[in-house]
Amino acid sequence: MADVQDSAVVQNPEQARMRPRQFGKYTLLEKIGTGGMAEIFKAVSRGAGDFQKVLVIKRILVRYSRDPAFVKMFKDEALITAPLQHANIVSIYEFDQVDGQYYLAMDLVNGVDLQAVMARANKIGATIPPGVALFIIGEVCKALWYAYNARDAYGKPLKIIHRDVSPSNILISFDGEVKVTDFGVAKAANSKNEGQTGVLKGKLGYMSPETVLGREIDNRSDLFSLGIILFEILTLKRMFLGKTDLQTLINIRDADADKRLSKHPEIDDGVASIIRKSLAREPDDRYPGAQEFLDDIQDYLFGRRLRVSQLDVANLMKELFAEKVERELLPLGSEESTTGVSGRVSTTAIRNAPSISEDEYADEDDDSRDDEDRDQPEPEPEPVVEPPSRAGGRRKAVAVPPPEDAPEHEQSQPTIGMSAGSDESGDLPIDDKSPEPSRESTRNTKVKPEVATFRIRDAAGNIFGPVSFENVLSLLRSRALTEDELVSVDNGDWQRLGDVSIVQSHLGQIRPVIDRNSMLFDAQIDRRFNVRMLTRVCRRQVLSGLLVFKKGVHQKEIYFVKGRPKVVFSNLKSELLGEYLVRRQLVAREKLADALKDMASGGGRLGDSLINHGAVGSHELALFLADQFKDRFLDIFTWEEGWCGFFEGVKVPQGVVQHDMDPMELISQGVRTMIPPQMINAWMSEYAQQRMVFASDAKVTVEELKLIPRELRVVNLIGARDTIRALLDGLPQGGDWPFVVNRVVYLLLETGIVRFRTGR
Repeated sequence: MADVQDSAVVQNPEQARMRPRQFGKYTLLEKIGTGGMAEIFKAVSRGAGDFQKVLVIKRILVRYSRDPAFVKMFKDEALITAPLQHANIVSIYEFDQVDGQYYLAMDLVNGVDLQAVMARANKIGATIPPGVALFIIGEVCKALWYAYNARDAYGKPLKIIHRDVSPSNILISFDGEVKVTDFGVAKAANSKNEGQTGVLKGKLGYMSPETVLGREIDNRSDLFSLGIILFEILTLKRMFLGKTDLQTLINIRDADADKRLSKHPEIDDGVASIIRKSLAREPDDRYPGAQEFLDDIQDYLFGRRLRVSQLDVANLMKELFAEKVERELLPLGSEESTTGVSGRVSTTAIRNAPSISEDEYADEDDDSRDDEDRDQPEPEPEPVVEPPSRAGGRRKAVAVPPPEDAPEHEQSQPTIGMSAGSDESGDLPIDDKSPEPSRESTRNTKVKPEVATFRIRDAAGNIFGPVSFENVLSLLRSRALTEDELVSVDNGDWQRLGDVSIVQSHLGQIRPVIDRNSMLFDAQIDRRFNVRMLTRVCRRQVLSGLLVFKKGVHQKEIYFVKGRPKVVFSNLKSELLGEYLVRRQLVAREKLADALKDMASGGGRLGDSLINHGAVGSHELALFLADQFKDRFLDIFTWEEGWCGFFEGVKVPQGVVQHDMDPMELISQGVRTMIPPQMINAWMSEYAQQRMVFASDAKVTVEELKLIPRELRVVNLIGARDTIRALLDGLPQGGDWPFVVNRVVYLLLETGIVRFRTGR
């Protein structure tokens, strides 16, 4: 139900004019707004004598009144909110229907939402005083405390969790009242509206880490959202919002409040402490309830002798919305207030203010994708490669295999690579250890795609099928199926899928190859110099293309756009999406098996199948894919042998999820976490006495490496102390400082920031 009010597009007052008309026992005076599913009216209810009450009617659009699921959501909002009678909560008086059109009758708030308050302040260059900000948050705390501790008519605790605490659901009247609205996605302990684990509720930028991760939530999730709002009122900047939904989810999951607060020294330490407490990543580290949150606010105000009241909020509203406040003085029923003859409007109730736009309300997070990258059209898929023969130099491109009706002996052998239509996980052919089929069973069998059916046997011996040829190709593209799986074609002998001739003839469509002439450089893999190779691609953020790492049958492919890694494909079985999720205990093995079984019969993507089976939520999966991407990238730092080559200009394939992580930060993390200390110490031992200098032609800066404080301490000593041994003399003795120094110097050396010179 949050979508109803959130999506309500408030019309221009001139457009909202209407003749008063009857709707059941209510007179609709003017339309306040219309959304995709409901419309909102200012209305009046009249009784005996001159009795009249002004309120809001929220009415489902006719086409949704016949949707049982939507009507149930509408009814749930009424059932949960109706028992709540509190000064800081918008009351619902009635849920009913008129001629089959369902509606809610609710409080009228003569004002605007908090989102509009912040947008207006930002637009005119005003600030919201900290005392007023804390007062508003304190009033919301009162509402949340009451909702969580309220009881039904039989005395049973309701324990209502709002689940959508956001600025658009906090209404500020022109006389300074603060009211919480829209309990449409709320959950009560004794309601049937329990929701599903893994299904996100609420607005993306105001969710809690546990909501993003699909975990169980309680009232502390609402308090996390409230902490975000407090920060945003004070700074007029979005706290966790990124330029992509995925970046927003990652920001919330990590919940690095200190990073955000460090950019705003103007926030008082006492207020910062309140924000920090409410935004603790783990719920157990937050305020246990709204009352404790409110206690800290009141203690802060009392300690600084700040007396803040509803009057202060009203004065702020007058300053920000002078014209709108004046309009509220018109008497109800006057010609001007209902028909707009004079061009004036009687009320701004619920949402009669502009939403916060990107230019009015700045994003705090500046680490997300560039707009330039986001707005680019989908690139065409490019083929993949095999490493060249070391003796033969560059080879010509391998031709795409001929059509399926070509003679078998003329068909080209497939190359190792990824599918242009691969799954969001970015999987290459699996390095599977499935049982070897017999010689007799591995003979190529000519089959017609229009009649061929496949049965599939996985490594555990489970048999799926029959599966159509088209679905087999789809499963190959999605990496739910590999060439090494055993299959039976038209109930024939079991054989390796890659040996079936009709499959072979289509592999070229799935894994074509690239032009060898596009290779910018290649080299033998050496664990010591992997950083140098990655830096070569990432520095200055100019190179776009494909970086291939190959070691025996193992292969990784990293696609770069302007020096930033976007996709990492892998054929390591442990890094395939399903295995990755199971290994990290994010998905049960049984759920994975069910998802794969459905894919065998219907095709599609593994991620979608897992979502359909309730194994993960959609946003939860997005976070897992981001973690999988990072782990695949960092694994490169463990490779000690093999071949790598970079092919310039190769574009990211269509249909795959792209990520956007800082490449130099990833390189720093790889050195910090993936290379053993003894190995780095051994590498750097030869440089112990050599003098180092900062390179004048460095393509990478120290700032780009995003070093941690201990590492920065080492960097700051370079110059005054120009050898590794001298650096150690300037640091505390003992501990792991020798390794930290060696690690930092190694990273600076391989990224080209420093160089060594012999002699004096």
